[in-house]
Amino acid sequence: MPHRQHTARAVTEAESEDLVRGICFKTGPPRRVGVELEWLLHDLHDPLRPVAPARMRAAAARARALPLRSALTFEPGGQLELSSLPAESLTACVADTAHDLALTRAALGDFGIALAGHGKDPWHMPRRLLREARYDAMESYFDRGGPAGRTMMSRTASVQVCVDAGHEEPGPLGYGRRWRLAHLLGAVLVAAFANSPLHLGRPTGWRSARQATWAQLDPGRVFAPPDDCADPRAAWTAYALDAPVMCVRAEDEPWEMPEALSFRAWARGCLLYTS
Repeated sequence: MPHRQHTARAVTEAESEDLVRGICFKTGPPRRVGVELEWLLHDLHDPLRPVAPARMRAAAARARALPLRSALTFEPGGQLELSSLPAESLTACVADTAHDLALTRAALGDFGIALAGHGKDPWHMPRRLLREARYDAMESYFDRGGPAGRTMMSRTASVQVCVDAGHEEPGPLGYGRRWRLAHLLGAVLVAAFANSPLHLGRPTGWRSARQATWAQLDPGRVFAPPDDCADPRAAWTAYALDAPVMCVRAEDEPWEMPEALSFRAWARGCLLYTS
């Protein structure tokens, strides 16, 4: 998401490539693991009844005050997300997130709100609760391609596992082999954990209606880069720089949403950047 500011130095294409390569493929022993847990929220006694925004805000304030080890945030539709710290083992990661999840469930329960582990809301139409410039721009951007963007933003949730890239050298723990394995396991994991067969209470024909929603989004930012590339760093860097620019941040609103502008073209055009 570029930033428009006329007093900053322009970032170059080469600097952008170096940044992506350096951040996304830091190599070393594959040891740490983290997780991001997203949850849909619904009325504890009547899931079909939407939770009023004022009640949601009060529950969110209580949850943010909890002594959690994870970061707690909310998605545009009110989905709750717990993002763990990098743990030294899977056991430690599970223990930390289970601790935080228990505290969060209890706090929300005081407001009659429950957490639901569905990939897509089975009861309601999309309803965006967070009104911020970036979400306004994101919604308008996705609206160009149809209604799937609003559903993704406000009515989907997931489990995201974060792992180290792996060793620099080849071998079973090298980042190249692990990159390939992650691609091969993607479809298997979607099938194994599919948990969103309904829309407005009716079967969709999909075990994972969430995955079906994501498949309808902008392919430049949701489809996987090539998995057979000899250099995963090059593949991911090209994928990141060729992704469409969603919006350009600004001090005023609404934010600019250029048509058919890749991040690479944005950098080449010498638009200005600030960190």
